[in-house]
Formats: sequence, C-alpha cells, structure tokens
Amino acid sequence: MPKTIRATITVEVPYSNELMNYGDKLDKQLRAVIDNTKFLNCKLVAGEHTDNTMPIIRGNTDETKL
Repeated sequence: MPKTIRATITVEVPYSNELMNYGDKLDKQLRAVIDNTKFLNCKLVAGEHTDNTMPIIRGNTDETKL
C-alpha cells in the first residue's frame, strides 16, 4: 500500500433526531460547518495505513494536487 497522509477531523453539531435519521441532512450540516471555518484543525498521520476501522474518503490524486 502506498504512503498516504490521513487527516482526521471532529465536527460537532447540535443534536437533532432529524440529523440522526437522515444522512443527507447530516451531510449538508457537516459540510456547512466545514465550509464556514477559516482553518481546519486535524490530527495528521503519515505512512502506510493498513487499518480500516473507519470509513475513509479518498481524494482522487489528479483532482487533489495543489
């Protein structure tokens, strides 16, 4: 497995049954929180990650190049 950088963020939103029951609404709320922050604080880990205990969103290398 190639070396990657894994960034982990924690996003908190007020509790709502609606957000818990409808993933699309939760997704929209989480994206709004992320979009409205000036700087993303995150935990960084670099290396060859073999554990898959959490869902991973992978960036397409062609689209994510700076």
